[in-house]
Amino acid sequence: MLIVEDGTGVSNAESYASAEDLAAYAVKFGVAIPADELAQEALLRRSALAMDGMTWKGRKSSGDQALAWPRREVRLDGENKPERYLPARIQYGQMALAAEIYADDIDPIDKRKGAVIKERVEGAVEREFATISTTSSRLLPAAPDRPSATQFADYLQKRGLFAVRA
Repeated sequence: MLIVEDGTGVSNAESYASAEDLAAYAVKFGVAIPADELAQEALLRRSALAMDGMTWKGRKSSGDQALAWPRREVRLDGENKPERYLPARIQYGQMALAAEIYADDIDPIDKRKGAVIKERVEGAVEREFATISTTSSRLLPAAPDRPSATQFADYLQKRGLFAVRA
């Protein structure tokens, strides 16, 4: 049974959303998720773990809470949010991230086809695809152009592109 964070800083929480929430999200946004509830819960746990590695604004509300949210000292749009603030976009972002992880599971990046670079038509059609490098910084699981990044943007310490001097 998946233990869901309710905004109080649950010490053994594993997710911000339930499998039922994820199933409703998938229908609403037309994304693929596993049909099995246990697989959905596992996917939500994986996305919550990925989220824990992100650098969020503020600090955890309690040292005893299992997940990164709720947080205190979160300033957004010129106002300080309540101490046990758990934005809806964190839950939606987790579900978007779960769907992105699942998409990468069922269509691994190293198996994807690149752009068509050659096509010949003479009786039979011949098509050749470009090779996609698995070390490309442009093709990573849960890439920045995915919906979860948009949901999380305002709540992360830094957002957007940054120049780094060497």
